[in-house]
Amino acid sequence: MSDRNKILEKVERRIRGIPGVVDMVFLDNEFKENIIALEKKAEENGAVGGLMPFTNKGVWEALSRHVSFIMIINKISIPEVASDHTIYLVDQKGQILGEYVSKERLMEFKDREDVCFLSDDFVLYSDVEIVGEPYFLIPEIEFHGLDGIEGITRVTSGSISTLSDFFVRCTKGYLESKHWTHLVGFDIAADHL
Repeated sequence: MSDRNKILEKVERRIRGIPGVVDMVFLDNEFKENIIALEKKAEENGAVGGLMPFTNKGVWEALSRHVSFIMIINKISIPEVASDHTIYLVDQKGQILGEYVSKERLMEFKDREDVCFLSDDFVLYSDVEIVGEPYFLIPEIEFHGLDGIEGITRVTSGSISTLSDFFVRCTKGYLESKHWTHLVGFDIAADHL
């Protein structure tokens, strides 16, 4: 068995052993192409009912790795997926114009004069000079579920769109469930290929 196959076997054992993970699928070329097409469609549709463009950097980074897989999870959260991920409003220069604020971080923004609350959980920064058309950015999400597996590098993850989530749950037989999905990608070190 090749090093690559041994690594994939270890990854699958590790992921399936995480409490709350009910299934996983490594993305072969066809499955990956379906996810790419659906993610492009989601971005074309835009955010906020189509009013704002968005880029899902976490998904694109995870899909760009040597290996990508999707987990199907039946819990609200699992510790392997960082829970402090956010959504940013950025401009063409990459400046953060606003961001989603979790309940845990809400108090640090309450008395700031450079902040305007767009909603209960989204702030805009009033002191940033906007360059170009703003868009929403969904960043990469830290994923620690593969920590310590030899031969794996550049692990990242992202939240797939509702279009991709629906496709995955249909394909894997979880359509009627309240399960959620999460995309993970990683590279295999050159000396393990």
